[in-house]
Amino acid sequence: METPERWVVLVCVAVRMIVSLSFPQLQQQLDKSVEFSTPFTSYRSLREGVYMLKQGFELYNGGVIHHSPLLVVLMSLIEPEFLVSLLYACLDALIAYQLACIARCFSKSITIPAWIPCLLYSLNPLALLSCVSRSSVIFTNVCISTAVLHALQGNVLVASVAIATAGYLSLYPLLLVFPLFAIFETRSSRVKAAAITSFTVAVLLTLSYTACGNNWAFLDATYGSLVRFDKLFPNLGLWWYFFAEMFDAYVPFFKAVFNIVVVSFIAPLTVRFYRQPCYAFVLCVGWITLTKPYPTLGDAGFLLGFLPLFHPLFGYLRYSALSCLLFLHAVVLSPIFYHLWVDLGSGNSNFFYAITLVYALAIASIVADLCWAMLRFEYDHGKPNYQLKVTQI
Repeated sequence: METPERWVVLVCVAVRMIVSLSFPQLQQQLDKSVEFSTPFTSYRSLREGVYMLKQGFELYNGGVIHHSPLLVVLMSLIEPEFLVSLLYACLDALIAYQLACIARCFSKSITIPAWIPCLLYSLNPLALLSCVSRSSVIFTNVCISTAVLHALQGNVLVASVAIATAGYLSLYPLLLVFPLFAIFETRSSRVKAAAITSFTVAVLLTLSYTACGNNWAFLDATYGSLVRFDKLFPNLGLWWYFFAEMFDAYVPFFKAVFNIVVVSFIAPLTVRFYRQPCYAFVLCVGWITLTKPYPTLGDAGFLLGFLPLFHPLFGYLRYSALSCLLFLHAVVLSPIFYHLWVDLGSGNSNFFYAITLVYALAIASIVADLCWAMLRFEYDHGKPNYQLKVTQI
């Protein structure tokens, strides 16, 4: 670790610890916020799972706990709240450091110093507040960043284990195996990665089965509930309002359609940008962030951490101002509209869903603009020509 990156990582940990310790009530407020907490990432739910585990109760009896069993077991080993805050701060700092390492892998094409992505992520308020809220999404994010970094470094074993762990924790990151395997240059490495990923998932599921007292109930409570969208819970996603208004007879069909939408763009993005598999990986992360059933601002903060890697393409972006304004409007107005709806009763669910549509439009605008920038970059054969006007048909 070079000196600038070392200081940035230390600042990242220090800022998160200072905020957590100086404002102890902030964690609870954020954990109640639909922008940073869902039934599948809530710290309250995770702590309740820890309590049930220690008391000897059946972990997934009652449909309240949706976290992976091994994550509950891990958190049961960490008692003092100070150590919990330190764990989350260190994991977030690890993500920041890995972004710097990823940027270093692109040193030939990226002119900015490697510590810039690390600093931007460390100071990103969405990443900071997500860390303070203790959302379990940070465990998934650190596994994803670990996977892409080690894939770029050619470490098949660590990359495969990391992406398998991310899929175990949150299911949808398993879709990222397609752009991740494309990063490996040889066919043998891809076959090896597929075997290791499958084996790791099998081992994690077996360990979970053992931790649950030789019971497979966790599969339905974690992955089944996620795919079926059992918890009709307001969030920043596109699912909840649609199914709140849907006739019961059509719900199963459209849930299948929505899940197919999540899957449908992964392979096309990977195939189209096979020459730049890391960029395809980031675009797939953005697509999952847009279409997953229970997104949070922590997912968006993680996605934004990768944007400095697209520095050579910034000149091609057409909607950068629009995307920034849409995103800022969504982030600022989302808690206000939710407060008007739930707390004051002066609004209705349409208020909040309208701003979630703005948020979805912002993420979609970012992903689409990056796709266009990549296409223009390829059209110019890697030598940017910003003066050339190209018409999109």
